[in-house]
Amino acid sequence: MNFDSVRKVVRLAIPLSMLLCALTMSGCDRGKSSVGTYLSEKNPQDITELKSDGTFLVHQGKMDVSGKYSIEGKTLTLTLNSGNVMTGAIDGKTITDDTGEHWTKK
Repeated sequence: MNFDSVRKVVRLAIPLSMLLCALTMSGCDRGKSSVGTYLSEKNPQDITELKSDGTFLVHQGKMDVSGKYSIEGKTLTLTLNSGNVMTGAIDGKTITDDTGEHWTKK
């Protein structure tokens, strides 16, 4: 390998290394900033809690459901203990469920 070849490899390696570091660091959060309690804008007594262990609890009126959640991009997937699956969108401090209802992080 001559000096010009080494220089070309280094020029490519630095941006690729920076991109890899950025992707790795963004992957470390993997929804941790989403952990917390969200209140329904329609009925603030109703809550959705996303826990740090990947589980959730939804309390609406006299009904409680729980299970596991995952976040991919802006898609929030709730897998209930019953096996049913619900999806919604999560953007910053707001969850929009599949009915269009908004839940805001407290």
